[in-house]
Amino acid sequence: MDVVYNISKKINSKAMPLKSFWPGNHHLLCRWSFTYYPLIHGETMKLSAILKKCEDLTCSSLSNPEITMICSDSRQVTPGALFIAIQGYQDNGIKYIENAVSRGAEAVIIDEKYRSQLGYQNRFPVCYTDHPRKCALNVSRIFYNNPSKAFILSGITGTNGKTTVTYLIEEILRENRQNPGVIGTISYRYNDIIKKAKNTTPDPIDIQFLFNEMKKGGVSHVIMEVSSHALVMDRIQPQDFDLGIFTNLSQDHLDFHETMEEYFKAKAQLFMGLKEDAYAVINNDDSYGKKIMSITRANVLTYGINTRSDYTGKINSLSIEGSTFLVNGTEFKINLAGEHNIYNVLSAYAAVKVFNIDDDTIGSALLKIKNIPGRFERVKEGDNYHVFVDYAHTPDALDHLLDAANSLKRGRIITVFGCGGDRDRGKRPIMGGIVEKKSDIAIVTSDNPRTEDPLAIIEDIKKGLNGDNHLVIPDRKEAIYRAIELARKDDIVLIAGKGHEDYQILKEKTINFNDREIALEAIKSIKK
Repeated sequence: MDVVYNISKKINSKAMPLKSFWPGNHHLLCRWSFTYYPLIHGETMKLSAILKKCEDLTCSSLSNPEITMICSDSRQVTPGALFIAIQGYQDNGIKYIENAVSRGAEAVIIDEKYRSQLGYQNRFPVCYTDHPRKCALNVSRIFYNNPSKAFILSGITGTNGKTTVTYLIEEILRENRQNPGVIGTISYRYNDIIKKAKNTTPDPIDIQFLFNEMKKGGVSHVIMEVSSHALVMDRIQPQDFDLGIFTNLSQDHLDFHETMEEYFKAKAQLFMGLKEDAYAVINNDDSYGKKIMSITRANVLTYGINTRSDYTGKINSLSIEGSTFLVNGTEFKINLAGEHNIYNVLSAYAAVKVFNIDDDTIGSALLKIKNIPGRFERVKEGDNYHVFVDYAHTPDALDHLLDAANSLKRGRIITVFGCGGDRDRGKRPIMGGIVEKKSDIAIVTSDNPRTEDPLAIIEDIKKGLNGDNHLVIPDRKEAIYRAIELARKDDIVLIAGKGHEDYQILKEKTINFNDREIALEAIKSIKK
């Protein structure tokens, strides 16, 4: 029997009207960056009011300008701005103070360590902090009056599955006549507004601006992907979340975190910061999930397939067309293929149970979802073969993707994949070994090489290849064409690594490149 939960805060329980529909408009992605949005807001606040509420700030001036925007990018400054100079990984915001002031910034915030080096005190208010990144979060929360109080905020973290879970929860909430907003890897969306995402989790100023816009738009629930980078870089405040969801953890981002332990600590910050009246939805089949249960003070709800949990799944059938499964004895059907998607549904199911949504509503919503952009997304059936595009770019994600494909196979598995440049080099041979072992034909190619030599990346991958069932084709378009050429009846072609992305990042430039479009082009060309 399900336990009924309630988050008794923030919003009227009255059902919200639907203002837009998904997935019919999910392809209408605007190419704007959210960093431009603060230019059009109407909020104002005296500098003294910000200083009064921000304990980590001291100011050198007695003047008290009216602040009309918060900004950390001098190019976006308009008159009345409070400019925060942040030390980045490649640049330092203090270099752009003069530019910000020339554009109309009324005050600036800088790192305390530069106090003695800069002589701006008599020209305009200069405020100092020991932690500029955290200060950007605090100041923007104050400026927008902590807008996340107006809705129920859910954060999803983990290595894989985050994007799919946002789409699942979003559709279930819509089916329940709620008004959800989403901040994720593919897009930021609410009501009839959909913007192409720049980062999985935007910078803290953009997040608070976006929260404020969602508040004004009557959003009832916000579902947000929370990256490990965002947690380490103070882009979010864990105490703001009413619900945290943990999907899984496996090797990724070690170029940034260096060790799996540090990577785990970053993810765990979300759950350690949840308040006692919040909820933590945890994958009970993941060893890191069990660690999180022991360190959070939130109310824990578990899901799993192999371990008895609050919400236990049992697979009935898996096919190319979809899957059927049980959750605590109730049967559900989805149009998404693969066991990994049943885990994604289980996490979404456990989350919406916190919102007291019934099984009939959940089941109806699940049937409406035909695919998730770039997540084991079926491109088109060729001449009796099947082509899928997937975002899998970690060893664990590739492992699950190939397990899903092998559970459905009647012919061969042909996998096209590469590894991103300027990222964790240690995972490259591991990914190569997984793909070669679990594919009938592995085609090694380029992903987003960024500043690295594509051939050097391929050499790293080849260190994990031991068999003779692989090809090396550096040009990604040529590799996709070759995979389609090789496909025959009942084969599954997997094009992994880029998923929803419509670009490829090369050393000198970024070019248009869409795996789905290239695959369709190849199918049509070969048919001719």
